[in-house]
Formats: sequence, C-alpha cells, structure tokens
Amino acid sequence: MSLLAIGLVAGCHKNKDAEGPVERAGASVDDAAQKTGAALHKAAVKTDEAAHRAVTATGNAFEKAGQKLKGSPSATQPADSAPSESK
Repeated sequence: MSLLAIGLVAGCHKNKDAEGPVERAGASVDDAAQKTGAALHKAAVKTDEAAHRAVTATGNAFEKAGQKLKGSPSATQPADSAPSESK
C-alpha cells in the first residue's frame, strides 16, 4: 500500500519547478502583451508608410493643379523668369 502511495505522489509531481496558476497567468499576460506590442508596431509601420505615400501623392496633386492653373508645363519655373508679354 505504501508503495502505491509513493508511486502516486511521484506521478502527480511531474516537475519540481512547475509553476503555479498565478505564475502561468502572469506568463500568459506577458505573452499577450508581447504579441500585442508586436502587432501594434507592425500596424504603426504600415500606417507610417501609408502616410508617407499620402503626403507624396498630395504633393504631386498640388504640383499638377498648380501647373494646370498656370498653364505652364513646369511648376518649378521661378515666377520672375516667366516670359514677358510683348506689345
């Protein structure tokens, strides 16, 4: 009978360094926080890239609109070097 009791105790205690429920819960929270942080970082990188593309597209649209309003092929032409009108 005592041999059976020793076998049960040894079988139930598989790992001396086993964590308790609080430690496992803490580890789960840490893991979730790490995964959330990684996902937020990835989303921030994508948002930053999209913002840069939007800025570039907006700048290009303003350049194109300025060219159309001026009627000139280049919006980078300085204002004082514009062709003068002859009478």
